[in-house]
Amino acid sequence: MSAGGNFEDHDRLARVLWEQTRPQGLVHLYTGNGKGKTTAALGLALRALGRDRKVAVVQFLKRTSVMTGEMVFAEKMDGPLTIRQFGASRFATKEEQQAVEDSGQTVERGWELARELVSSGGLDLVVLDEITHVVKNGQVPLADLIELVRGKERSLELVLTGRYAPPELVAVCDYVTEMREVKHPYHNGVRAREGTEF
Repeated sequence: MSAGGNFEDHDRLARVLWEQTRPQGLVHLYTGNGKGKTTAALGLALRALGRDRKVAVVQFLKRTSVMTGEMVFAEKMDGPLTIRQFGASRFATKEEQQAVEDSGQTVERGWELARELVSSGGLDLVVLDEITHVVKNGQVPLADLIELVRGKERSLELVLTGRYAPPELVAVCDYVTEMREVKHPYHNGVRAREGTEF
């Protein structure tokens, strides 16, 4: 840095310029039956955080008593990355499912939060992880999700993930990537591994 400035001043100026010239936010959809949808969404979140963007992640159908690696990381960081989980994982035990219900961290509550985050105007990037699953399950109507996409804050970058993305949702997204499973060690008896699958 030159003698006339420092890194903090540069970062502050970069943020001001970003706010003044921020472009139209777009909508990403990661879908398909292959591994990598959440991984891609979290990678994009990490990239945005590196540029001092404000990021929030809402994960559906992933709560168990075992925290995912991204939740552990977010707690360690205590600040820039916010991840909230709603709805029990399909791998959750009956006791874990009951604990989620008792805690109030239901899919319905997560959807309320998602709508607040997308329309608040205070964020640069919002990830709705496994949102297509809750649509497929009938917990959130497809029409409501499409309305959310169409009515999002103009500058917000919105990321949706999950299998079974219906054509109507694909049609309203700007980036659509399908993860196709070619090979997965699960089929050879390799169980989900900490730090890779969770």
